[in-house]
Amino acid sequence: MLSLQALSDRAEIGDVLVREAGAMDRRDWETWESQFTPDAFIDYTANDGARGNPAEVRAWLSVVLGRFTACQHLSSNHEISLQGDRATVRSMQYIGVRTDGPEGSRVLFSGIWFRDEFIRTDAGWRICSRIEELAWRHNFPGDFRPPEA
Repeated sequence: MLSLQALSDRAEIGDVLVREAGAMDRRDWETWESQFTPDAFIDYTANDGARGNPAEVRAWLSVVLGRFTACQHLSSNHEISLQGDRATVRSMQYIGVRTDGPEGSRVLFSGIWFRDEFIRTDAGWRICSRIEELAWRHNFPGDFRPPEA
């Protein structure tokens, strides 16, 4: 049986994942960045994205998501393994985005996995490492390329 501390830790980590996804949808970059430690390593290159610390990746994300008129990031399937003040997490995001152009609206979908490392800080649990794995894409134009990182 899980201890109350373990249940609390798992709930808090899940909250970070959901808050990070929601901040992307709202384009609330300060909240997004605050879910990571300042020196966190983020690697989105498997999905043609940026690699760097939260400030560097934030600058890239704000350009990428600015290309879409709407987006939703659904964070789920949180597999959390606790080791004291550290945790290893694998989670899924299902992402839908809409783009509007001269030929009308187009809705694009993708599925990704995150492999995250978390650390307990004075501010609560934060992501200190994130590796993105692309599972699939649907309805993306053949010539789609995110902006250079």
